[in-house]
This record gives sequence, C-alpha cells and structure tokens, in this order.
Amino acid sequence: MWTKLSKYIGISFFEMFYNWWRFKDMTIALSSFALKRKVTQTVAKQEKTLQRLCTAQKIKVVFFLQTPSVWKYDRLYKMMEHSDKFDPTVVVSPYNVHLAYDKNECLRVMKATEDFARQKGYRYISTYDGTQWLDVKKTLQPDIVFFSKPYKDTLPQYHIYNFSDQLTLYVPYGINCMNLFRNNYQLPFHNLLWKLLVETEYQKQYAIEYEQIKGRNAVVVGALAMEDIMRNDYSPQDVWKPQNKPKKRIIWAPHHTVDYLFNFSNFLVYADDMLRLAEKYKDTVQWAFKPHPVLKFKLINIWGAKRTEEYYKKWQDLENGQLEQGDYTDLFLTSDAMIHDSGSFTVEYLYTRKPVLFQVRNEEVKKQWNSFGQDCFGLHYKAYNIEQTEQFIQDVVLGENDRMKQDRELFYQSVLCPKDGKMPSENIFNMLINALQQSF
Repeated sequence: MWTKLSKYIGISFFEMFYNWWRFKDMTIALSSFALKRKVTQTVAKQEKTLQRLCTAQKIKVVFFLQTPSVWKYDRLYKMMEHSDKFDPTVVVSPYNVHLAYDKNECLRVMKATEDFARQKGYRYISTYDGTQWLDVKKTLQPDIVFFSKPYKDTLPQYHIYNFSDQLTLYVPYGINCMNLFRNNYQLPFHNLLWKLLVETEYQKQYAIEYEQIKGRNAVVVGALAMEDIMRNDYSPQDVWKPQNKPKKRIIWAPHHTVDYLFNFSNFLVYADDMLRLAEKYKDTVQWAFKPHPVLKFKLINIWGAKRTEEYYKKWQDLENGQLEQGDYTDLFLTSDAMIHDSGSFTVEYLYTRKPVLFQVRNEEVKKQWNSFGQDCFGLHYKAYNIEQTEQFIQDVVLGENDRMKQDRELFYQSVLCPKDGKMPSENIFNMLINALQQSF
C-alpha cells in the first residue's frame, strides 16, 4: 500500500511522512518545545546512567554497523577490547530500509557487512536471523551505544529513540563540509546524543550555532575516520588488482545524488565516458570504481537491477579496474589520485595530500559548501566535462604536473592534522574514562 501511494505523491515527500509514522516522532521533529522536553528527559536519564556506570566492573558497549564504508570505530573498538573496563560488541543492523528500495539488496548489504566484521575479527552479532529482528536493548543490555549514521534509514528499534537510558555517541560518517546544517546538527538525533564527537573547531562552532542545545554535547576529538591515514606507523595493504607493469592508480568515486537533495552527482552523465577512459588508458592507469553505497539503490530504481548489476560487473571485470564497496583507508593510501563528486570525500581525500579532481555538475554546486568546505573545495582541480577530466589524467596524474601540491600540504599541517600528537580514538577513550571518574 505504502509503495503504491508513494508513486502518486512523490517518494521523497511521501517518505518523510512515512518515517514520521514509522518512528512516531512527528511531534519532536516539528516542535522545538517537544524536542526540548524530550532532550531534558533524556539528559536526566543519561546522568543517572553515568552515575551507575562509575562503579560498574564491566561496561557493555554496542557499536552499530550498517555498512563497511561508514565504519570509523576500528581502533576505538580494539582499544576497548583490550581494556579491562569495556566489553564491546559490533551489531550489524539493516541499512537503507526505505520505502522504495530493493529489500533483497538491503539483505545483501547486511550479509556483506557481516563478512566485513568477521574478517576484521570483531565480536559481532547480526540483528536478523532469517526470520526475525533482534531486540538489541533486551538481549545485550548495552550501557554505551555508538551509532554509525544519524538518519532513519534503519528500523526504529535500532535508532536513538530506543536508547534514551544509555550513553549515546556518534562520530559523523562523513566530515561536515556542506551547508546541510539540518542533516548534520538539527535532527532530533543530534540533540539527543550524550556526545557528538566532531573533527575540528569548525564543526564544533557549527554545532553551537545550529543545534537546539547550542553544542553542549559537541566534543572535538579529531577525524576518527582518517586516523590510520594520519598515523606514521600504519602500513596499508596493497588492495589493487595486480598489473603486468606499474601504472598510476586513480579512484573514481561518484556520489548518489542523481535525483534529489543537493544534486552533486554526475554519474548518469559520466557513466559510459569513465569506462571509455579506463579502456583508453589501460596501459598507463588502473582504476578503482568506488561508488557511494546508496548509488546502487538509486540505480536499481532508475535502470533496473539487471542493468545496474551489469554496469558494476564491468568495472569489477576490467583488467585494469576493480569495484570497491567497503572500507577505503588502504585504497586511499595506495592510490595516486582521485576523481569524484562527493561531499565527505572533498575533505577526506585531502588527508592523503594527493591530487584530487572534482567533477562539477553546475555552478550551483559551489553554493553548497560551508566555510570549511569552501576551503577544501578550493584545493581541488575542477572539471565541467569529460574532456577536462581527461586533461587532469594526462597533465596532473600521468604528467605529475601537480600545481596544488604545496597548498594541500599547508592546509593539512595547519588545519587537519592533530596538534597534540594524540589520535582521535585515544581522545574518545580518555574522554570516556575521565567522565566515569569524574562522576564517581
């Protein structure tokens, strides 16, 4: 019934009302007074929980994981696993349980995420056993909950509303660089968190300005997602397909916004052209196709499942190409350059200090950045068509005429890298220990 109605009303508009009904949160989503009351109630519960935990021998920690590409907690999880204070578990929960998204693809993503957790050696459980969904709150009884996403793209029982008695924390899955202040600071989710863990003072100031609670829960810890890239002692694995000779390695990372929101994505324009470039430069360049996880869901609705699978398989089967849908730390570190039209990658790839090109859809894109994003976007080469994209490959990547190298290095040293020598996972771990000790 819901899916049929959405075809007449419009999926984006209808899904908003559908989720209000599903999560039963229309009141707090639309009324600042109702949200303020909900926040006050939640803070009181969190304070009681903190007092209780200060004398607990073991503290149960849950990390919700929806898809490998948004997972940022690896080192923090391992620190907790090796401590005598915390008892961590990774919980694989459903991703993109949306009104018009393919349910089989949702379950496939869950299975791939389980495989990822197993390969990483995490202690994990899946929320789905093939017949029913797990009640995490009842089964695991967590004290602390870390989220990977702020959105209502999972089932209601795995959203923050179900964990008001726990200490809830969130590291943004992408570093905020856009003018989407509602999505990044003004959702009920952000205001109900015990701690919002942000990357730089830029993001803390945005929280102070845009959160209803004026940033009271915002703590600067550094870019957790970029920790391994920043560490001098990290040795990445070579995740690229073996070639018969050395070639330059380029990541193409198209965004998913082919149909709504800020419309960054050029994918439908460049899809065939990028495959053509991969073939044209097969003797000198190898490629990693790194699409946003949501792009496949969108393409199944636009192209159909068969054509979408065929396109993804073309990249996977290329002699000088590959498909990447999971963690990207090692991919970044072992690459030579990136071409993209993403939001968060506009910041994240700068941590490698390697050349990067943004495929600009139109001039409106430039208006989407906040002040931090404008600085990051300014350190990108720009392309408005496939010819300019190819020029970047020829001049900057193959020709190594990287005119912006020094500017990127200066920005990294002055803004992005840790100033106190401590990594973000250490800062979060120490923050938790200090909070527990201060409550004693």
